[in-house]
Amino acid sequence: METNPARSSTDTEGPSIHIAWKDEQSILAKWEMTKEFEEEVERKFAIPFAELPFVLRLYDLTERQEIRNDGSDLYTDFDINHRSSEWVLYGVTQGMSCCVDLGIRMVNGRFYSLSRSQMI
Repeated sequence: METNPARSSTDTEGPSIHIAWKDEQSILAKWEMTKEFEEEVERKFAIPFAELPFVLRLYDLTERQEIRNDGSDLYTDFDINHRSSEWVLYGVTQGMSCCVDLGIRMVNGRFYSLSRSQMI
């Protein structure tokens, strides 16, 4: 599945997202979006912010160590509430290498990354 290049979690114009192990089988993702960025996203997609289908895309990088966007990346999408600023991702195991994209997944399946976390 094709994606847009993700913004680094250190970019000032996009949301900042960070992940950390919560326990041996879950990761806690936290992010911040400014009101200005929310308005920018709303304009870009021409859809009210509250109606955009936000997801956290958890990439399993254990074997590959990088996201290639070549259709063979392993990932799981978690639908999230637009009002959230943190989410617990279950189904991971200690020792797994991963990172998370905060993004929008449209009805046709196309995914738009807004920000990428660090790898853990």
